[in-house]
Amino acid sequence: MLDPSDLLELPRSFFVGALRALWWLAWDFCVETVGWSIGWLVLRLITFGQFPREPLGGVEQASTALSLFVEAVGLATLATSMWLLSGSWPDF
Repeated sequence: MLDPSDLLELPRSFFVGALRALWWLAWDFCVETVGWSIGWLVLRLITFGQFPREPLGGVEQASTALSLFVEAVGLATLATSMWLLSGSWPDF
């Protein structure tokens, strides 16, 4: 016998899959692209071009630990810059 909840399962699973794809795109763009670019620039300025050795677009060539470090520096720099420019930390 056909259960009415079975009719809702396919659209729900498609919706969850679409949300996961959007989450991956947001993570890839925001963290990897923006975080790596800003962090790479900041670290290169601080270390006078010595660290990281990978090129600007070389997040795929870097180890996982290095890429996480550079991305964290980039996102922290972005958050701190926004905080300093706005004059207040956001209230949640």
